[in-house]
Parts: sequence; C-alpha cells; structure tokens
Amino acid sequence: MSTVHVRLIHVVKRFGTTPAVDDVSLDVLEGSFTTLLGPSGCGKTTTLRLIAGFYEPDQGEIWIGGKKMNDVPPHRRPTAMVFQEYALFPHMTVFENVAYGLRMRRLPRREIEERVGSILEFVGLPGLEGKFPHQLSGGQQQRVALARALVVEPEVLLLDEPLSNLDAKLRIRVRTEIREIQRRLKKTTIYVTHDQEEALSISDVIAVMDRGRIVQVGTPTEIYHRPANRFVADFVGLANFATGRVVEASDGRVSVDIGVSRLSLIEEDARLRPGDQVVVSVRPEAIHLSLHPPAQENTLKGVITSASFLGSVTRYWVRVGEMEWIVDVPGGAPEGATGERYLFLPPENIRVVEKV
Repeated sequence: MSTVHVRLIHVVKRFGTTPAVDDVSLDVLEGSFTTLLGPSGCGKTTTLRLIAGFYEPDQGEIWIGGKKMNDVPPHRRPTAMVFQEYALFPHMTVFENVAYGLRMRRLPRREIEERVGSILEFVGLPGLEGKFPHQLSGGQQQRVALARALVVEPEVLLLDEPLSNLDAKLRIRVRTEIREIQRRLKKTTIYVTHDQEEALSISDVIAVMDRGRIVQVGTPTEIYHRPANRFVADFVGLANFATGRVVEASDGRVSVDIGVSRLSLIEEDARLRPGDQVVVSVRPEAIHLSLHPPAQENTLKGVITSASFLGSVTRYWVRVGEMEWIVDVPGGAPEGATGERYLFLPPENIRVVEKV
C-alpha cells in the first residue's frame, strides 16, 4: 500500500486580505502523479509554490517524507520545480543549464558530467550538450528544464503549467513524454494545469480547485463521471444542466421533475428528499439520439437546431421546450440533420450536482 509522501494540513495563504489558498488539505501518495486543476486565480500555483517553499503559509502545515517543512527554505527541501516559462539561462549551454544545480551542491566534476550525460540520455537529448536555449525547439527546451529538475534527484517533482507555451500537437506529445518519464522513475509528481484534457489524460489523481479551495479529489474517471458539484461538472468536460424538483427518493432511485418530463436516476445521496430543488447534469456523449421514440423512461422529444462535425463525433444542439441539450454522436456528419429527434438519458449517467 502506498504511503503519503506530501501532506498539506489546513494550509492558508493570503495576499493582503485576499485568501489565495483557503484551508487546503491534501495527501499525495508516494510515486503518484497528482494534478492540481482549476481556472486562473484558483490558487493552484500558489499551492505548488507553498510546497516548494517559495511562499510561507499563514496557517497550516506542509509535510514531505514525514518531515515538517514550514521553516525549511526552498534549497533545503527535497523538491525540484519546472516553471511555466522554463527559466533556462540563455547564456548557458544545455550542459551548463542542467549541471547548474549540481555545481551549486559542489559535486565533483566527473560526477557532474556523468549525471548530466545520463539524464540527457534519459530525456532524449543526447548530443545537444553544447547547444544554447535559443537553438532548441520549444519541446527540447521543456525537456532541458525537466532534466535540470531531475538531475538533482529530488524526492518530489513540481511542475507549474510546463506545457502552456507549446502548440497544441507538441503539447500532447510532450505531456505523454513527461508521464512516461514519471512512470519509469516512479517519482512523486505534483503538476499544475488549467487544461482539463491534460489533467484527465496523465493524472493518477486530480485535485480540482476553485477560489482557493479544493472542491474534489479523485481519479480522472471519478472526477469526470461523478463530479462533486456543478462547478466540477462544468469545468471538467462539457455537461448539460437541468433544474428540477425531487418527486421521489428511495433505495438509491430518484425521480426529478424538470418541467418537460420526469427523469429517473440512480443517486446514492440519502439526504435528498421529495420537494428538494436540485440541478442535474448529463454528459453530451451519454445521451442517445434517435429518430423514433425508444420504449424507455427518460425520453425527451426535441428539435435539432444545429449540428457541427468535429471529426470523431458530430455535436448536435437539440431544443426541448425552453432548454437546449448538447448531444455528441460518434462519427456521422451533420448534413441533413434537422427536424424532430428523441433523446434518451440513461439513469446511471445522470448526476445530481447541486441542491438549489
């Protein structure tokens, strides 16, 4: 069983009177890839900098490897950080950039050469030791920054939106490389991003942040399919929302009147009672679209208002009463997609995400 490697206990950080990090508690397991995900200004980078020691918490405790870090300066913490802008020294070669941390530790020259050569080979940059940063591609610069962090052999690797300066295709390739390197090294890694797809694709665990607080911690599957509230459902992926009133609630089955119809769903929240006003959500790909009404509950009749071919799916906008539902259908093409359609919402794919 994995042990907790990094622990935050009721951590608070204010800038002026504004709490950037507000009572954050989090356990990061040893060897895991944990992502702090959220919009700009939610506190994720501040949290990372608190772990690194660049900021001191106003309240709370930070533990790494069973040792309290609150009064330990950054250079004495068992962490290494890769910054958003890489922070490579432009006047230094690749070798000199990667060797910088080792030289600050006054390691013997031969050991420095061996470790730098080994880590450059590991990240796929052999033969580029004499190049300067401006002679490298964005992806290569990112890997130099990663090599510089890894060469000092930290216990915990911290990455602050390291791919935001790369174009879309390169970002996908490099994030896969980072994840593969992390798996090979079994290095405890904490990664910050606002990119939901990035977080879902590479993380073992995601901590979703909103306004300085962690609002949900879980695996990518849990975060996507079982969002804790409306914010998570809306921020992580695309979702349809409908407001309604609970009509029945018993034995894990809930019926919600949304005006145009009643929706039956499977909901384990025992606190729901008849009469409660709630918001339910369902993902676009979970809705079935058909020309003929299925002989099932949770069927809505609507009219297609527009469609867009997105390659792997065709996205339809279907108006049902006063509400427009988004439906993703694998493949297909939008030509001629007009007129009436029926929507079937499987009970197991509908979630209550908010009590109004």
